[in-house]
Amino acid sequence: MKKEFRKNVIMLRKEKNKDFIKHNSDIITEKLLQLDCIKNAQTIMLYLDFNNEVATDSLITTLINLGKTVASPITLKEERKLIPSQITDLENGIQYGAYNIREPKPECSPAIDIKDLDVVIVPAVAYDKNCYRLGYGGGFYDRFLENLREDAVTVGIAFDLQVFDEVPKEDHDAQLNYLVTESTILTPK
Repeated sequence: MKKEFRKNVIMLRKEKNKDFIKHNSDIITEKLLQLDCIKNAQTIMLYLDFNNEVATDSLITTLINLGKTVASPITLKEERKLIPSQITDLENGIQYGAYNIREPKPECSPAIDIKDLDVVIVPAVAYDKNCYRLGYGGGFYDRFLENLREDAVTVGIAFDLQVFDEVPKEDHDAQLNYLVTESTILTPK
């Protein structure tokens, strides 16, 4: 059930052209920058997009220009672990890592303590309207989110086409504080 659902949503997203991705990513970025949790955060972790996800490069640049510490995860595949690492150079400080996803180069990206993260912007394949996420199936983010500070804020970003009344979920699946799409901002009911 989960596998099939995941595959279908990824196909929907892959069918979208570059203009759709850029236009809607820009709208989502603007909405994100208006959230108090983002305005007040000092240290923010977010993903480097791939595979027609909501694009994050311009958001990262804006956050760094606002004086925020911005991190992205380095994935340790065998340990099934994410290491938040500071993005110091979006152009030259990034490499392709596990699963061919962009990540900071360890040699120029200091690791950041998970307890220092104020906000984590989380990727997912799909979300439900109650801010539960369906990830890519590795459980990396579910495990990671369990170890955040209690007052850390979690935010999902997605296109409207990735939001459903319900997604297949299990007990360990994380519920986020916010979900931001091009048309709405949702919080758990």
